[in-house]
Amino acid sequence: MRPSAGGAPVPVAGQWVVLHRVGSDSAGPVDSARSSPSGRFRIRYTTWGAEDALYFVSSRYGGIAYFSPPLRADTVRGDDADVMVYETTTDTAALHVQGRHFVLSMPRGARRAVAEIFEIENDGTHTIVARDSLTPFWMTHLPLEAESIAVAPGDVSAGAVVLRPGRAELYAPISPGVRQLVLTYSLPDNAFPLAHPLERPVSVLEVLLEEPRASVEGARLGEVAPAAIQGRNFKRYLGQDVPGSAVIRVSVPPPIERNQGSVRLLASAIGFVMAVAFAIWIFGRYQRAPKSVVLNPPSRVDALVWSLAALDARFEKQPSDDARAAYERERARLKDEIARALAEEQRSL
Repeated sequence: MRPSAGGAPVPVAGQWVVLHRVGSDSAGPVDSARSSPSGRFRIRYTTWGAEDALYFVSSRYGGIAYFSPPLRADTVRGDDADVMVYETTTDTAALHVQGRHFVLSMPRGARRAVAEIFEIENDGTHTIVARDSLTPFWMTHLPLEAESIAVAPGDVSAGAVVLRPGRAELYAPISPGVRQLVLTYSLPDNAFPLAHPLERPVSVLEVLLEEPRASVEGARLGEVAPAAIQGRNFKRYLGQDVPGSAVIRVSVPPPIERNQGSVRLLASAIGFVMAVAFAIWIFGRYQRAPKSVVLNPPSRVDALVWSLAALDARFEKQPSDDARAAYERERARLKDEIARALAEEQRSL
């Protein structure tokens, strides 16, 4: 059958309908029949071979093959055996992006894996085809920094998509209905923050971020309840009826090695401030002291006693069997030094 201008399907006579078998042991055509003036056909067959084998029928119309669902019952008729065929057009007005999903994984080394899933809808009554072998009827831009771009298994095969630097082009025919295109790639750290334009309106936009400190803004996105996928947790953002002019902006925390310079700088600054504060405190003590009093610096014994007290305090906060041996050795060493320092003070008196 094929759609008509009035909406009701009309029969297609004289079409070859081919029965196929696909199994783990073998695959290929089994039998065929021509459709009658009413579009009907009948093929009798016996199943055989591997238990995982599937049987289905196909018909080629206008140079494009159309398939039925798998034939699972002993006798299949009606909708389950129907093969819908369509006229073709190069007009893409009926082509829309029903859904778009952007999934960003946790970093693996200096790269982050990305999956983009497009739900491309043809809501017309014709199969949309490319105008020629050089002109795709649908394309999407990818980040220029994208690496290892690939087409994952889905409704659109890898052979139907041409991957070029910065874009993916679709040439395979799209019959009426929804087809899913899955693109995967990786992004280096220097690709972030990432500004990713949508290019065309999207009915439902979803962004999933596995990294807890990653964030996204723009494109009418709002955070919703997180999602768990195959044991991995993702922050989830949704937007509806997003215009094609929208841009999603994805930010991620810098890698640890990039933070080390900042941490060292911050530690140096804190150390400098503490040294200045200590000097101001000492100067204030001298200023407040009576002029006839000389404030002597702490003796060596005092310094060693403070060190011993600090060691005991650190160990009490984080006691552990692994650190106990080192703690006891250091404590014994400080006690010996205190004893020697006291003896030296006694001899100097």
